[in-house]
Amino acid sequence: MGSMTSLKRVLLLTNSEHGQANVYLATSYALATLDDEDVEVHFASFSPIEKFVTATSQHAKRNKSRARPIVFHVINGVDMMSAWSRPEIMEEQRNLANKSIIALLDAIRRTMVLLKVTLPWTGAEFVQILWSVVEIVHHVQPDIIAVDPAFSPALTALRHINAKFVILSPNTIKDFAMPLQPNGEALWKYPCVGTSYAYPVPWRHIPMNILLVLLTIICGYYDSNRRSIQRYVAEHADGAQLTTLNDLSLNPNLNIKFLVANRPEVELPLRVIPDHIIPCGPMIRPAQSLKEADPSLSEWLARGPTLYINLGTHMRFREAFATEMATAIRIIMDHSRAVLWRDKKLANLQVLWKLSRQGDYEVETPGSAVYKILGRDIDKDIVRIVDWIEAEPTAVLDTKTVVCVVHHGGANSFLETVCAGIPQVVLPVWMDTYDFARRAEILDIGRWGNRTTQDKLCRGGELGSVLIDVMLGGRSSVYTRKARELAEICNRSGGGREVAARRILAEIDLLDCGNIDEEKKPLNGWGSMG
Repeated sequence: MGSMTSLKRVLLLTNSEHGQANVYLATSYALATLDDEDVEVHFASFSPIEKFVTATSQHAKRNKSRARPIVFHVINGVDMMSAWSRPEIMEEQRNLANKSIIALLDAIRRTMVLLKVTLPWTGAEFVQILWSVVEIVHHVQPDIIAVDPAFSPALTALRHINAKFVILSPNTIKDFAMPLQPNGEALWKYPCVGTSYAYPVPWRHIPMNILLVLLTIICGYYDSNRRSIQRYVAEHADGAQLTTLNDLSLNPNLNIKFLVANRPEVELPLRVIPDHIIPCGPMIRPAQSLKEADPSLSEWLARGPTLYINLGTHMRFREAFATEMATAIRIIMDHSRAVLWRDKKLANLQVLWKLSRQGDYEVETPGSAVYKILGRDIDKDIVRIVDWIEAEPTAVLDTKTVVCVVHHGGANSFLETVCAGIPQVVLPVWMDTYDFARRAEILDIGRWGNRTTQDKLCRGGELGSVLIDVMLGGRSSVYTRKARELAEICNRSGGGREVAARRILAEIDLLDCGNIDEEKKPLNGWGSMG
């Protein structure tokens, strides 16, 4: 251990949704607990994430007694989740979700919905957040700032006041590097976002893939929502220039580092990884052990090998989907029992299924559709169906009894499972989730569970067959071995969170962080608006 260095002040700026904020919680913990550094961590976001920042700070203190408390700053304004949860946007998302083959009209509509989701604020809301961020930066006076690439008001604020910053992102290397690949490969080699094309794109799909990518670019260029916000920002934010992720990722000459929660070993093949993209590896936030958080569930999981099904927090599912999932569970349960005479590795197999329901239907009541399929195992507490798990997903994975994970293809779900060394089955729902289903198969750590599905999230027969292949088939040992090898790689050097923490601190010496424009401060109380 080296000698203690001088105090460094770091400001982390992120949206409060866990899909974005988890890498910030993980990195804030790593910054606070580095043995050879003295770091004062400031965490600025919206109020929904505050309790998780407090818990992370307390956890850091337990593991490093001299760790400084993580200081939370509330950003005034409408958080992204509240903004994109407006009825009109949610309805458009529901109408477009779960279509894995998309017509041109659907492609245009899907792109427009995605643009609204990533920039969901009104002009006034955007400017309020912008000035609140400016106030916080002037108050904290950080040595370095790390910012969420999906947090456009913060990106706009930092560029407006000439602050020096790095991007800290849960996105993959591909998300930023693909446009910079040679020979126009972004058009014809990599599947357009939201499609179920294989990688590399088969010859027969290349013309449509090129058309879809070009349509996406055109839609972004002519996006009326972006143009409206830009006009408002220019008029009400001292002439600030709207800055989004695309503005930064398509311009490597800006000399902004992108620290990503990904490694080349967990990525689709890329010919070029530009110098400004820094692969750190998965940034997994620490969690209270399952034994501490939920002793009862910990005891139950210890009984035997467990299939863990968790399709995220925000997606809700109708009874028709629940019935298909129950059918898939029935298939793998029956098969595991039928082969016990020759393969006992799944003896006493049990299932933990987190089901967020859309609509009023029962799953554990005799006579219900799900109970008709799984009733005998529900009654014996072999299959548990819950609407919430108090412990963090990583705590469940760390029990070492989970033998397979079924998830929706979110970046956090995929990477948490990778770091736990567990084979996975991915049921992509829309947009970038298809990419993670592809990764699971290309990396040989699992399967795409609904590849042939067009009108439903999954079909019981298809998913059941995939589960048999991953958990008991001839290649099951390959999936397990590859998953464990990849986990070993991703957990080196303290894992991605510590690698990211050290890279952020290293940037202090590389960037001139003292040039914040003191003339550009909030006017008319914008940052303080409630």
